[in-house]
Amino acid sequence: RIEVLEDYEVLDATALGKRLGFKRDTVLAYLSRRNFRRIPRPNRLLATGPVWYEKSVREWETKEEDRRRGK
Repeated sequence: RIEVLEDYEVLDATALGKRLGFKRDTVLAYLSRRNFRRIPRPNRLLATGPVWYEKSVREWETKEEDRRRGK
């Protein structure tokens, strides 16, 4: 078994969708359109699909919140 560091918990499209309030298909649609204002860029593309690190998602959420506030 491989342990994943806390800052590098891995999210698949389903988990990312739940985290952001989207369905899995919506996440994949945004990804296919390269709509990275709605979702963060994946950290890795695996044979099973894209994955995101929890730490990267948190950083993206902070940047997007600042962008929306005009900071």
